[in-house]
Amino acid sequence: MSTPELTYTNVTANEAPGLWETISQALHRSIQPGWNEHVGHERFRAVRMGGEIVGGMGIIPMGQWFGGRLVPTGAVTSVGVAPEGRGIGAASVLMHGALSEMQTSGMVISTLFPSSARVYRSFGYERSGVKLTYEAPVKEMHTSSNQLSMTEAREADREEMVLLFNKRGSLGNGNLDRGDVLWDLILGTGGRQVFTYIVKDGAEPVGYVNFQQARSADHIRVRDMVALTPEAAQRLLRFFSDHRTVIETISWNGPPNDPLTLMMAEQEAKQVQSRDWMVRILNVKSALEARGYPAAASISLALTIEDPLLDENTGTWTLDVSEGRCVVTPGGTGGLSMGPRGFAPLYTNHLSPLDIKNIGLLKGTDEDLSKAAAIFGGPRPWIGDQF
Repeated sequence: MSTPELTYTNVTANEAPGLWETISQALHRSIQPGWNEHVGHERFRAVRMGGEIVGGMGIIPMGQWFGGRLVPTGAVTSVGVAPEGRGIGAASVLMHGALSEMQTSGMVISTLFPSSARVYRSFGYERSGVKLTYEAPVKEMHTSSNQLSMTEAREADREEMVLLFNKRGSLGNGNLDRGDVLWDLILGTGGRQVFTYIVKDGAEPVGYVNFQQARSADHIRVRDMVALTPEAAQRLLRFFSDHRTVIETISWNGPPNDPLTLMMAEQEAKQVQSRDWMVRILNVKSALEARGYPAAASISLALTIEDPLLDENTGTWTLDVSEGRCVVTPGGTGGLSMGPRGFAPLYTNHLSPLDIKNIGLLKGTDEDLSKAAAIFGGPRPWIGDQF
């Protein structure tokens, strides 16, 4: 008996609740209440077997900061296939369809938090950054700095917060250009009261914090926080310290070597959670030309890519990097050789070229490894959001 045809399709509003239930059951865990509805059925895609939905996923168009420039990104969320769709290629049809659609739509990379790294590696994704959660006792946050003002935010301050967040993102690697999908959730209540304060140096906003008091009552969970200057970070520490009579601990998401942890009197802040996210390069030339590079770098390097799923990426590409930009032309000799899994952590600077070579995902001479390190070097990539 032949297997019914598998197809990749859109999802109607009437079909969406059933798909979301299928995805939730397939993941064997509860998705954040209201998340799929918030993303919207129009951003979901399904794989059908003989017309019946047996799995699906969400694709959220976003941007992601690399080298000071926004890179068009397809954020993949809520991926699941029902038991009857497993072992017959349903996941493959779903992922191939999504990769093709994202590429055609102008998204040059795709990012996701994997339920299984092994599964997504088979489609060219690789670990390419981290999401870190810190926790610290409030008593360690004492600082005498109280020079900057902090005032409770109003709805009209949302635009300033977006600007502050994107300014911070432009200085590092990995942060998202959230769009309304994530901003609405961060500034929403989620059933409990949310407090948001703006930090100002005179009339200039230089930071903010958005937080909830946890159900345990003696813990504050920071949902979002930005400090663009050392003084703003110190003011936030003082703000947290002012809660020390009623709050014992505070947790937040931050970058590797978070300045807040380094400013504390004693190093009692600890990482309580670390989760990797994965990236897949969808369009080699466009992705390389979309991101930024160190301004002082003036380097040429050839990359040979072997992409078994997206044929147009396969080939040799010569990068000419200068003044923070990259021009990519087909062809070239020598350089580094890799597949999409080796290219992803190189592109984001999650791993050094030598690290990628040592795990067998890249080949090249020491000289070309050094060139690549200079081209893709910068802050380690991180994301503070979940999707």
